Amino acid sequence: MTEKALPKTVTLIDEDGKERDFALHDAFDVEGVTYYLVEDAADPELVLLLREEKGRLATIEGEEFDRILSIMENESDA
Repeated sequence: MTEKALPKTVTLIDEDGKERDFALHDAFDVEGVTYYLVEDAADPELVLLLREEKGRLATIEGEEFDRILSIMENESDA
């Protein structure tokens, strides 16, 4: 029986300076930009897609979120 590896836990600091733990599920590059798929450790229903920019992480939403999620899903189907 093979055990599934648990996601790595990372601590991020939100815009209010509060530390929050997240499970890192995936990190990938799209068009030279690094994205991270994370899940809040305290609230598994909160899943974020983050973009790395200038050494910081920003939450992405809207059209960019849909576009990156579509790319991610298509790559996992390949």
